Amino acid sequence: MRQEAGKEILRMEHICKSFGGFGVLEDVSFDLRAGEIHALMGANGAGKSTLMKVLAGVYLPDRGEIWHNDRHIHLKGTVRDAQQDGIAMVFQELNILPHLSVLENIFIANEISHGGIYDWKAMRRRAMEVMAEVGVEFDLDARAGELSVASQQMIEITRALNLNSNVIIFDEPTSSLTLQETERLFALMRRLKKKKVGMIYITHRMSEVYQMCDRITLLRDGKKVFSDEIGRVDHKRLLAGIVGSENTNQFPEKHHREGAVILEARHVSCRGKYEDVSFTLKEGEILGFAGLAGSGRTEIAKTIFGCFRPDEGEFFYRGKPLRVKNPADAVRQGIGYVSEDRKAEGILAVRSIRENMSLANLHRLGRGFHIRGREEAEAVQEKIRELKIKAGSMNQRIENLSGGNQQKVCLGKWLMIKPGLLLLDEPTRGVDVGARADFYRIIQELVKQNIGILIISSEEEELIGLCSRILVMREGRKAGEFRDSEENLKEKMLKLMLNI
Repeated sequence: MRQEAGKEILRMEHICKSFGGFGVLEDVSFDLRAGEIHALMGANGAGKSTLMKVLAGVYLPDRGEIWHNDRHIHLKGTVRDAQQDGIAMVFQELNILPHLSVLENIFIANEISHGGIYDWKAMRRRAMEVMAEVGVEFDLDARAGELSVASQQMIEITRALNLNSNVIIFDEPTSSLTLQETERLFALMRRLKKKKVGMIYITHRMSEVYQMCDRITLLRDGKKVFSDEIGRVDHKRLLAGIVGSENTNQFPEKHHREGAVILEARHVSCRGKYEDVSFTLKEGEILGFAGLAGSGRTEIAKTIFGCFRPDEGEFFYRGKPLRVKNPADAVRQGIGYVSEDRKAEGILAVRSIRENMSLANLHRLGRGFHIRGREEAEAVQEKIRELKIKAGSMNQRIENLSGGNQQKVCLGKWLMIKPGLLLLDEPTRGVDVGARADFYRIIQELVKQNIGILIISSEEEELIGLCSRILVMREGRKAGEFRDSEENLKEKMLKLMLNI
């Protein structure tokens, strides 16, 4: 449905939602205009995703009303009803059926049929029309699960436009994309903007908000703080609104005392992943790994954690050869790994916070098949307080937490094993400014306890703000290494990463 640019096409009023007595949204209102990109921002647990899931039909609100295209929507709490009304959501955790073709994914629950028989020719024609309209091209017969995350995201957007959606919600859309894939997404969003599609953009990356968005609505603790034009919201106002104070400094003072070597890599290679990588990690320092996606950073961490076996070279842990056949071996030796892929490798979505956080520590909490429940509960509750996890109780299902609070549970799981080495792969992906400050504070406290910290991050500012040394990877090889005191460090890192 095409709309006049600037015309209000969506209005949500007095939305309230709670889970198990824990209030997540309290009297929140929001509106969207045709042809605008409206940023929805706030700390983890502020209610952003919950508000949008109410709009997308995932949740039924406790109270409140929604108008779309000047029509009052009768809320039923089903995604299908929202989609048929022209409202679609591209979730942070993509809803692609990997075993089905691109064409089948585009037409899920919206198949063209005659007399109960699918009209595949008609669906193929329609898919080609929609792809041409938005400027994307796919092999419609390709299996969706074999495509990149960025391509899967484009399939979801194509599916939304096939439903004639004039409201599309993007929840952390660039969190798993490369720089080139992000630019491709932004180009598509600009084309949609010209077609008067209204877009709601959830992100923690403020640079993207100022680059792409027309307005900002900020939530904090389930309430609306403000809604304003992008030109009237500077960094200071936005950060102060997110964290609830004028103090917006994220990075604590670094701990500079260096001691014995904790981890050493000597000319390690893993065929097809990285080659001839050497480095050391000492007590009292944080070692950062920079590089583009596919540069070998994550594969090095996974080798240390026992997911891969090196073909050449060797790792040494506390002066002894590191022998890990699998991740269970690594855990027994006090090595923890916070994965970049939280959904697939970090959490058990349908289990509680308590179960998720205890998972890596069962060998200490259990005796035979019996878990010492009281000891487990005390340990979990301590980590909930320490990490400032927002939840109704430790028995709340982790899938009902915000992405940032899920990430805190992932970190807490490894802190419970009292690690000697922590491998943190994109630890603050999808985490807000306030929660990041908590992460950074905890990381610096761990360094003071002589725990080895290795951080992989795609955010140069994060590496510079946290790390004593930064190793740059490019195409599976070590391209360079810098101290944090290096002048023009970000520029030098980017030049090495991009080979310019």
